[in-house]
Amino acid sequence: MRKLAMSDWLNFLPMLLPTALVAAVLVPDSLTRRHVVSWRRWINIAVASQVAVLLVVFAIRWWGVASGATDGLLASGELSSGELGVASPVLLDGLSGLMLLLVTFIGWVTCQYSIEYLDGSPNQGRYYRFSAVTIGAVSWMVVSGHLVVFAVAWIAMNLALHQLLVLHPEQPGAKRAAWTKFAINRVGDVALLAGFGLLFVHFDSPYLQDIFASVGNMVIDSQSVPTTLLAACAFLMIAAVIQSVQFPFHTWLPETLNSPTPVSALMHAGIVNAGGYLVIRFSPIFELVPTNLHVLAIIGLFTTVMAAAVMMTQTSVKKSLAYSTIAQMGFMMLQCGLGAYTAATVHIVAHSLYKANSFLRSGSVVSDAKAITGASDLKQPLTWYETTFAITAACVLFAIVSIQLNVSPNEKAGGLILGGILCLALSHWIGEAIRSGSRWLVVQCTAISGLICLLYVGCYLATDALTAGSLPSLPTPTNNLVVTSTIAAGFAGLLVLQSRIRSASETPWLQTLQIHASNGFYIDHCIRRVFRAFASA
Repeated sequence: MRKLAMSDWLNFLPMLLPTALVAAVLVPDSLTRRHVVSWRRWINIAVASQVAVLLVVFAIRWWGVASGATDGLLASGELSSGELGVASPVLLDGLSGLMLLLVTFIGWVTCQYSIEYLDGSPNQGRYYRFSAVTIGAVSWMVVSGHLVVFAVAWIAMNLALHQLLVLHPEQPGAKRAAWTKFAINRVGDVALLAGFGLLFVHFDSPYLQDIFASVGNMVIDSQSVPTTLLAACAFLMIAAVIQSVQFPFHTWLPETLNSPTPVSALMHAGIVNAGGYLVIRFSPIFELVPTNLHVLAIIGLFTTVMAAAVMMTQTSVKKSLAYSTIAQMGFMMLQCGLGAYTAATVHIVAHSLYKANSFLRSGSVVSDAKAITGASDLKQPLTWYETTFAITAACVLFAIVSIQLNVSPNEKAGGLILGGILCLALSHWIGEAIRSGSRWLVVQCTAISGLICLLYVGCYLATDALTAGSLPSLPTPTNNLVVTSTIAAGFAGLLVLQSRIRSASETPWLQTLQIHASNGFYIDHCIRRVFRAFASA
């Protein structure tokens, strides 16, 4: 048995403060109310200190990489049981390190924002108490190298978030949505525990490194996967779908808008991403069952298209943001289903930062929305020539950037279809500039589109390098023709719908679709009936 090396201590050091944050659940509400100013100050200091510690740890590790020291490798996150006599429950590699820094930073921002937002509120002591537990639990989940630790942190995260959602029990709508979420999450918890139990039975080890190493040594094809792994993968997929508000488990999210703004920011920017992280973290298991990945991609596609259609019909800015989150989570699941785990990781980071900013400045978003309301109603639809120009310009920009950075989308999992979706999005933006009639605006949007392509591909390459030791090394992907064709048709239809939605008053079927979409296609009524006992608690 050897002494702990520097790299070993760097694995444990970032988890000291998350452990203290989770321990905040033991502090009684009466004490937090009496010393609320000191309490919120200490919570903010603890979360800020966690950000600082992480930056120092990562700087030391990256310095080790630059200097050639083996102890500096960020991917060496598991302590060997043979060397220490006991395995570590911490798996601090490139993927978990990136997610830990993201979660901690967003938690710190929301805690800082809450100082003035909740100043004078009688519930701010309780808010900071369960915010600390939530941030600590998410932190432990993303760095967990043990099935039990992962499951406990997952459940604690959702239970702490529930306490934040019922912070104001006098609001019946928020209370009903919170209890609907509570009931749905318990189904996800059961699925997660079942999946983890089957993994333990099959691999005879609760440690993620042991499981992933065993998977890497398995020589099987999709036709000979053991039944226990098939079932485990299916249960994990169910848990991920429920956690990331995929259809039909999404209905509670738009109903939680009465919760405090920082709670919405933390939930939309952090908690709902846990489903995607689960798939990415256990991607070696999911790669054994391609059929489940195809199902995940189709669920993500349907959720994206449905939520985007509903989002375009909402008059409430916050409700539009809620359906935007559902659509973004659907797209993230679609990326995971295509095996594009690096792209999904980039998406998690970008969406978390964007959505936290959107909620924390939702007042300004309302003002901005009012300023542009009706500005596009007088524009004429694009001609065939203009549409062709916009799509061609976007594709050429993406191709130039890919060639310059030596990236071949055809050699990346889901690269062609995801690149095509990016080009469609940019072409729509360029098309809106064309509709404005300003040539200078067209030039600006085209140049910015090229910059967006450069930033996206650059972030992809940086994330790919950071998570190289965390994700499975996949062979050159072979895309399923049915799945890719369905995805292409879904996004093409969504683009057409988006361009035609303004003329709904002239098209009866679009007008009817708008009415149904504005009501969320009535899915929430069906879900409420299923979980009525909890929703009316």
